[in-house]
Amino acid sequence: MGSEGGRARPKTTISFPSTIFGVAVHPSRPLVATGLSTGHVFAHRYAADEIDIETNGDSGDSDDGGITEKIDLIWRTRRHKGSCRGVAFDEEGAYLYSVGTDSVIKQALPDTGSVITKNSYDIDSSPSALTATTSHILVGTEKASLQGFDRRTLKPTFTFTDLHNDYITSISHLAQYQNSYHLITTGSTTVTRIDIRKGKLSTSEDQEDEILCSCISYPPNFEYNPSEGRDSKAAVPEKRVNVTAVMGMATGVLTFWMKDNWEDQQTRAIMSNESIDCMAEYPDQRIIAGGADGLVRLIDVRGRKVIKEYDHGGEDGVVAVAADSWGRVISAGGEVVRVWSVDDELDELKRLSDSDDNGTESDKSENESDDSDDNGKKSKKRKKAKKRRRGKTKNRLVANARSSSKPNFSGLD
Repeated sequence: MGSEGGRARPKTTISFPSTIFGVAVHPSRPLVATGLSTGHVFAHRYAADEIDIETNGDSGDSDDGGITEKIDLIWRTRRHKGSCRGVAFDEEGAYLYSVGTDSVIKQALPDTGSVITKNSYDIDSSPSALTATTSHILVGTEKASLQGFDRRTLKPTFTFTDLHNDYITSISHLAQYQNSYHLITTGSTTVTRIDIRKGKLSTSEDQEDEILCSCISYPPNFEYNPSEGRDSKAAVPEKRVNVTAVMGMATGVLTFWMKDNWEDQQTRAIMSNESIDCMAEYPDQRIIAGGADGLVRLIDVRGRKVIKEYDHGGEDGVVAVAADSWGRVISAGGEVVRVWSVDDELDELKRLSDSDDNGTESDKSENESDDSDDNGKKSKKRKKAKKRRRGKTKNRLVANARSSSKPNFSGLD
């Protein structure tokens, strides 16, 4: 996880001219795509290894003015007439997809931004969620419908309506079935499970708390082989593995759903006094969760506790998180994307976490005391910042725009 020689990789900061609505990280390359409230989509390359790190360089921003990482703007374009509501790479990273409030989905090449195909078929309302599987592009809408499009042609293939009482907040692929057909959606206060060949399979009990995001945590030895599922005539029980689905709630709670049970949560853990707005899977049964408090948390799913916190900062909280192939954490919020180093110390923390999963209440009290001592100053600082934020507007779609010296690459659409 850490860099060679024990030196932690510095934090990378990429600034944008307007509010970020979505972020996607290439599955195998140090490439991040960002969708903005103005309809623009940007693609940046950040450092892949130690030789890309520069001392006192001017391509990236460093809080301490010392080591920074090289950042290259590959391309940018006004991709959508309205705001860009989501960006996603396919599972191979061959294409980048985006969707906007103009109800248009566009498929583009990651290296050039050139549009391969686009459509505006049958999106019944403004998109609220976007994800890509091996076979489909999935769009959740503000009318609580899930619409599927062929990944190659972007022609519509299915629509499921009235999945929730409000807009769809997240879509998660259930890869344990070894195919691209099983998934869950969240919206309002429920979780819905879907097989896109059969339709809606189940809806959970009312959780009495708004569900804002979700992700699936897989065991370390899990391998996804979609061709195995396609060759089978039916999903058989032995293809399922023990996974945990994690939901982020409006009250700052994480709920945990296990053993393929989609009726109700099995356990929960309080993470914040403010909402948990986004999350992503991280290796070794960990997840990344970002929230309205501006913090990014690396969480041990088995232990239901925070391993490490990153202060993304800003007044708009964290709206999107991801992890790259090198185990780094990417967070987006306000007008900034940050790429964080995950230090070698996490290996030791993981071992400690495994050993005290069954610890006593007294152990927990000691840990809480230690955390209070270590983070006292930071907590006071956050409380002061929170008071200041209450007096400021939350609607900052195009405030504090920063001009770019990079070319606009007009004509990509």
